[in-house]
Amino acid sequence: MKHPEILAPAGSFDSLIAAVQCGANAVYLGGKGMNARRNAGNFDAEELRRAVEYCHLRGVKVYQTINIVMFEDEIDEAVETIRTAAEAGVDAVLT
Repeated sequence: MKHPEILAPAGSFDSLIAAVQCGANAVYLGGKGMNARRNAGNFDAEELRRAVEYCHLRGVKVYQTINIVMFEDEIDEAVETIRTAAEAGVDAVLT
């Protein structure tokens, strides 16, 4: 029987660790901008790299969110956010 993926939110490094320790197969998180969870701690570029490394060592996928209503003047920031995510090794970007 195929088991559904357990996807958990991670608004901070502490919550990411908790999600992984509780059996999440994947986590989703946001950067410091370009996401709907602006009140969460979120992840800068270095924290994102650490989060991906932590998760991948444990067989957990990392999805980065870019889930805002985007305006034309924000496209360059979105492209840079995706580039940073790719360089960090995230498994997918959620829009």
